[in-house]
Amino acid sequence: MTTALMLVSANAGPELRRMAEEGHRPVPEFLQLEDRFGVRLLDWSAFRAGQGGRSLGRSLRHVAVAMRVLDQYEVVLSDGEHLGVPLALAMGVQGARPRHVMIGHQLVTRSKEPFFKLLKAHRCIDRVILHSRHHLEATHSQLGIGRSKLVLVPYGIDAAFWHPQRATEERLILAPGRDHRDFATLARACAGLNCAVFATLGSLHSRQARAVIPDEWPPNFHSDFLDFPSLRNMYSRARVVVVPVMPVDYPAGVTSVLEGMAMGKAVVATATAGLDGLIEDGETGRTVPPGDSDRMADVVAQLLNDPAERARLGANARQAVLERFGLEMYCARLAGELERPAMSLASGSPQPTAH
Repeated sequence: MTTALMLVSANAGPELRRMAEEGHRPVPEFLQLEDRFGVRLLDWSAFRAGQGGRSLGRSLRHVAVAMRVLDQYEVVLSDGEHLGVPLALAMGVQGARPRHVMIGHQLVTRSKEPFFKLLKAHRCIDRVILHSRHHLEATHSQLGIGRSKLVLVPYGIDAAFWHPQRATEERLILAPGRDHRDFATLARACAGLNCAVFATLGSLHSRQARAVIPDEWPPNFHSDFLDFPSLRNMYSRARVVVVPVMPVDYPAGVTSVLEGMAMGKAVVATATAGLDGLIEDGETGRTVPPGDSDRMADVVAQLLNDPAERARLGANARQAVLERFGLEMYCARLAGELERPAMSLASGSPQPTAH
């Protein structure tokens, strides 16, 4: 097995490990990579990260610590561009380096373009893993990163934690997540429905996550930030899960969509380019056009009053997660990319690799 290091944007200390082992939270991919494939983790516990979430200062400190140990490894995996880009720039200055694989979450933005177009950060990135074909195409066409470096790897979640539970469904809609959510369309769609709507309004990755917020929340809307067990319980109580997303190329909302599908729920999501291929409309869930509150209202109202259709969609969705979007499959694909030699990129097909 290749000696591999993964930069993890979390504290992978004893508390997180205990919670995952005892079933109080989903198993993150980095623990699976460590356990099954021997990947060493360099997480926030390796330096004085302090309190809070991701930040520029924390990422730079993380990279500085990584640079001191890179020569011990054959390959390094960055868990996002917030680490992968500064790491690539630092590796370029250093010269000799291990192979570098980076997961790209949201690459095509105005603030990130200069790092690729001007500084050519991708010269020190051997492979970029993306979770959406549209994001992959946009990364190639707008950032100029060669197709041979781009790999499509569908995202995966812990389907053992997110699993159907015995609970009485309430006349409740759950709208989980915050990142690039279109809550204004959701509010217009659900304001007139005879049901409660619960929006978590939280993001595990960024407190500054973008969202379109309505000028006024309807009276049937409620919100709070939920921990993992509470969120799972809320999924089980909901009749319908709705993930309204702003029209973007990258897969904003993918985690929430897959959680709802794994829970065996009828999921309604915005048909964005970034989520294309995740839901098979009418079979594993329902999709609606971006910003179309009338269509969203019609679809949600139908599902609220049709338990048989909710059960059919939910069962199909759960099966799709088990077959295509499970954590084990996702981690095996990531581990496979860590094993691939860098020289294969130079002689590979001009088409992006899909797994």
